[in-house]
Amino acid sequence: MKVIKIKRNHFIWYIVKKELAMKRKDAKEIILLSILIILVSLIIFSPYLINHMPLTYGTDIKPQWFEFYTEFENLINQFFETKQLPFYSWNLFLGNNFYASKSYYLMGDIFSYIGLLFPLQFFDVAQILEILKFLVSGLTMYYLLSCFEFKSKVKMIGAIAYTFSSWAIFFSGQLSFLSFYSWMPLYFAAIELYLKKGKKLLFPLTSMLLLFTNFYFFFTLSFITPFYYLYRYSLVKPNYKNVVKDTLILVGCYLIGICMTGILTIPTASYILQNDRVGQFSLQLFFNQISIYLHELCARLVPNYIYIYRTNIFETASHTTRELCLYSGVLSALLLPQVFSDKDKRYRKNTLIFYLFLNLFLVFPVFSSVIHGFSSNSFRCTLILIIVQIIIMSHYLEKIDSLDIKNLKITTVFSVFILLTIIPMTAYIINKPVIDYVNQIILFIMAAFFVVLNSWVILKKKSYLLLLFLLCIEYSLSGLTLYYSRMKSEGISYEFVDSVTHVLQDEDNELNEFLENIEPINPMQYYRTYIPLEPIYWDFSHNMSLMVQLQGTMTYDSTYAPSFNKMKKIAPQVKDYESDWIFNIKDPEILKFLSVKYAIVTDSEQLPSGMNWRLLTDNYRSGLLVYRNDDYRSLGVTYNQIKKMNELEDGNSMSILMSHVLCNEEDYSEIQQVMKSSNLNELENVKYAGNHLTGSCYTDDSSFLVLSLPYDAGWNVLVNGTQVKTYDVNGGFIGFGVSQGENQIEMYFTPVGFKQGAILSILGFSAYILLISCELLRAKKIRRSVYD
Repeated sequence: MKVIKIKRNHFIWYIVKKELAMKRKDAKEIILLSILIILVSLIIFSPYLINHMPLTYGTDIKPQWFEFYTEFENLINQFFETKQLPFYSWNLFLGNNFYASKSYYLMGDIFSYIGLLFPLQFFDVAQILEILKFLVSGLTMYYLLSCFEFKSKVKMIGAIAYTFSSWAIFFSGQLSFLSFYSWMPLYFAAIELYLKKGKKLLFPLTSMLLLFTNFYFFFTLSFITPFYYLYRYSLVKPNYKNVVKDTLILVGCYLIGICMTGILTIPTASYILQNDRVGQFSLQLFFNQISIYLHELCARLVPNYIYIYRTNIFETASHTTRELCLYSGVLSALLLPQVFSDKDKRYRKNTLIFYLFLNLFLVFPVFSSVIHGFSSNSFRCTLILIIVQIIIMSHYLEKIDSLDIKNLKITTVFSVFILLTIIPMTAYIINKPVIDYVNQIILFIMAAFFVVLNSWVILKKKSYLLLLFLLCIEYSLSGLTLYYSRMKSEGISYEFVDSVTHVLQDEDNELNEFLENIEPINPMQYYRTYIPLEPIYWDFSHNMSLMVQLQGTMTYDSTYAPSFNKMKKIAPQVKDYESDWIFNIKDPEILKFLSVKYAIVTDSEQLPSGMNWRLLTDNYRSGLLVYRNDDYRSLGVTYNQIKKMNELEDGNSMSILMSHVLCNEEDYSEIQQVMKSSNLNELENVKYAGNHLTGSCYTDDSSFLVLSLPYDAGWNVLVNGTQVKTYDVNGGFIGFGVSQGENQIEMYFTPVGFKQGAILSILGFSAYILLISCELLRAKKIRRSVYD
């Protein structure tokens, strides 16, 4: 017994020493990897840092993310002051369910909350967060490759390749996109841990984290997961004997993760499923433009994000098919074809099938439409292709001494040939002069040089450190080129940002205080203010009302209130730039309906015509003109006429919004029954803040009150303490019946599905705690059996 005990103690000590040594080695590698990522990031961002300019790279960071983040910060601060949850935003276009609509952008993203810790200007916070996300991307990818048990240098190369891939660089301007990307390797690591070691705890946790971060990409990831899981199962497991049991356990873990997010995702689903972008399913089998397929042929070989929004021979005039991000370093493109000559038949066959399957989403629009949430087709799903490419690349880097040299040479020659001929060939096919694409040709020649250089290193030197160095150079140069070109063409100064955000006020709510003091009645009214985009906001953004806490009349927001789709249909003039999610309301009748009371302009010609404007001051902030609309009508007005929406004729004047209740056919009889008063009455004594609104309305008989707030089933309306039914009327606005006499109206907002989601989250977390307990007991039994 004593001998057995001594041997067991020696064995335990040996295991502990080995684990400590491995942890010390990993710690050194992680520190080195972190230093490399930060250095490459600083090189990429150096144009902005050196020129002291705000990071405005990305289509939407200036007109959307800046403003949405500002409102997010305001609502979080409001929560700490008033303890009201950040559900409703009065400043977001006409009033909006911020909690559900901005889960896509902010609400579930951990990095959004980390950003609040930095008392800096938004663009500085964004830059810090982008570097942090690059760092997290590298570390999570390093961990994933550790689960595959690759060599340390292989893991570092793979981590750098993932951190600065074309997808990461191109979408770094979309803050939540990069957030999702940075956590995604943990999801694949969780699958690997489950298949190899039976560990289950990470999978629910990463499912929860990713779904919280971005539901849109999580749908794509979930769609691919069964195929990836079966692919890895076929390589890890000796057979499919237990596949049903193993799969059901993992599905259960997945569902636990989904349930834990219910408090946010149930309200979000209730909201987003009403968006008119959902359901734009494409049945198109092939792309009409051959240039898309030619671009796919070379996109893995060249950092194409440099030219996507510039002189681009593969231009498609659509951002969804233009944004083709497949590049994960030249090394990745060179080693991927090794799979064709792999001597392991099982690995070769299964990997080829799975990789070709992923590429079907690039070839057939109908498939990309499915993976895009059954909406319009898009190439954004390539983030999964990137991670798979790097895993395959790492597999062959691991056995660099036994690569198929003939395969590598053929790949090198073919790649160089494609890079040198693809632009002239495309120019010939689309009948454009090749001379117009000189810059693109130079970029492709440089890419060919890196192909040859990497191939030479593999063939002659076989040095991991040199390959790592070349990869860092590739990404540094391409990223620097992109950010420099964007800064030169689109960059703005801190002074400009400060000026445009302080045109109307210097301190928060200064403009609102000024307007409230113009008339004594104003603190008891709800009103909107018309401000032209170009002269006042210098064409900076349609969301500038968020920067001055103002109820405005325009927005650029793909998650606007779904009920507004009806207004968009009956009054298409509300759209700006012919976009389905950019609105700038200038129609005088609609402005009157929306309770617009003031306008701030630099010249009277900027005022919407057909309204009764009266000048109040011509010297607000040293020169701005402030006008009052003398036809102002209250936020709520009762009606005595009604018309069905489907009876509206084309060309109807929008004045009908103020004379008739426009309702759905099924609501017609119910609404008509309460419209007994012949008089028109207004909502008075209006108070609103956070998630509630109160007011009063006197009527001589029962009537129907319409509020120019977007309809949302989340509004709980009480009239004299009794809950009443609300209706979607007048192009997507809220209406309800009021009784004879004095009506005290109270409205409270809670996102649809929030309570049910909260219950689901409690159940999910309870299930996860139970799973942890089971796993701890299982681990204890395994340790006991090993030691015994």
